[in-house]
Amino acid sequence: MTKEISHCPAALGICTVAIVAFVLPVWLAVFLLPSGAIENTAESRAQTVAEVIDLFKRNEFDPEASLAMEEPRLPPVFLSELPDDLGKLVDLDRRKSVFVSIVLPHILRENQRILSERLQLRRLHSEIAAERSLRSQDHRWLAKRAKTYRTRPMDTEELLRRIDIVPPLLAVAQAALESGWGTSRFAQAGNALFGQHAPVGEGAIQATGNSSVALKAFDNLQGSVSGYMRNLNRNPAYRAFRAMRVRMRVNEDPLEATQLAGALGGYSEEGRLYISRLLGLMDLPEVAAAKNAVLLN
Repeated sequence: MTKEISHCPAALGICTVAIVAFVLPVWLAVFLLPSGAIENTAESRAQTVAEVIDLFKRNEFDPEASLAMEEPRLPPVFLSELPDDLGKLVDLDRRKSVFVSIVLPHILRENQRILSERLQLRRLHSEIAAERSLRSQDHRWLAKRAKTYRTRPMDTEELLRRIDIVPPLLAVAQAALESGWGTSRFAQAGNALFGQHAPVGEGAIQATGNSSVALKAFDNLQGSVSGYMRNLNRNPAYRAFRAMRVRMRVNEDPLEATQLAGALGGYSEEGRLYISRLLGLMDLPEVAAAKNAVLLN
């Protein structure tokens, strides 16, 4: 992987053409927001599906109709938890649409945050490559990200491999599969959308009838999404996923969710079957809507 990156620094954000083509639209989406908009957008609460639908309607959004559009435009509605009665929704297609409409804004917002960090990291990477001195706050910024992503502080090349987005299509498919479309006990009780294992104890939900298995619980849905992306971006088990993503950057290709899914056989004991199930979910119209979805500001 290192050899590929040294041949084409575009994957690390050095190639100007690749930067402009991919990053400029994201730069506009992120940096034209009011100050703190990504981090400080208020969360909403809705205990029932009916309350969720009403909240969406007040924002001129209908889950089924809007997700059927070629470019779904989602309002910045960020629910802190899933509705309690999601599993009681008899209409399965509507249940899927509601679930995707709840989870997708969190995914899009987290990707915006990651891309904001990536832009800053690219700037610092260029400063270091040009042998220019960094400011003290830049050193602190790098040290903080290095701790989060488990790298050496000044290894900006490795940080650039790790600080990158997860395609929304892939993230939605994994959330649907791991949480049973938001109906699992782990998702309902602990906002555990992605089935991340954790030691039994505080901050985890123990599996019924198996004292040795537990999943990590989160305070809210955004925390679950952030934890999932951080897991893919730093866990040694997903090095192949990150390597494939780098190759796509090197080739100036879009980050293709279906291809990246093929590198996640280790996410589940099911291996190749797990990948097949993910790909099957990506073909569903409710999930496929995530590919071109846009988060309104």
